[in-house]
Amino acid sequence: MSNEIIVKGNPNISNIALTFDDGPGRVTPYVLDVLRKYGVKATFFCLGSCIEKRITIQEYTGRYTAGSDIVKRANDEGHLIAVHSYDHLALPGLNDDEILNNSLFRTKNIITDLIGKTPVYVRPPYGSVDNRVNSIIKELGLKTILWSCHSADSSTEPDVIPGGSLKYKYGPVDIYNNIMRNAGNGSIILCHDGHSGAYDANFGIVSALDRAIPELQKKEFKFVTIDELLATGNYVICNL
Repeated sequence: MSNEIIVKGNPNISNIALTFDDGPGRVTPYVLDVLRKYGVKATFFCLGSCIEKRITIQEYTGRYTAGSDIVKRANDEGHLIAVHSYDHLALPGLNDDEILNNSLFRTKNIITDLIGKTPVYVRPPYGSVDNRVNSIIKELGLKTILWSCHSADSSTEPDVIPGGSLKYKYGPVDIYNNIMRNAGNGSIILCHDGHSGAYDANFGIVSALDRAIPELQKKEFKFVTIDELLATGNYVICNL
């Protein structure tokens, strides 16, 4: 496996890959519902810590589900499960052992044990990667995937109260517009179904996708998983 960092699929083919970071979380089941509605497959870059959590599904009823059950559902519905990290720490700030064993290898094993498939793709938190990190990723048999189109669903306003709840900068219309403005042949679209392993994702992504997906399908774009996107070759890489 090469040390390539992939940012986009084949620019000559009308495939698009929707990708989701920082989950599983409370938003994930709603995202899965929208994807199922339109027959779309996506790729989920999961945090190991969130897979191991109990997640509130209905805030006021106190009903919980396991993060592992959400990931199982995504896998059963044909989505691709990939590695984000264990706890969303920026990998270049960690030592080799922390990256290899406490973050990536740990999460890779959690996913493998859960769904019976070994993940082959990773997206480092914040897209932060250097040559040392990428060499460790290669050692684990993983391939680094970044993105070419940012939905901006995770952008937040500055903290009013340090450590307080998040206020997202963009609502559904803005997120929809970001996707429609920037999506094209081979796009890898960055979305979120959690936020840094500590907060709920922006629920605006759900209605934004419910509007954007059918419109892009009308433009004859096909939504594929990352492995399907790369299978056509001629993908775009970036150099460190």
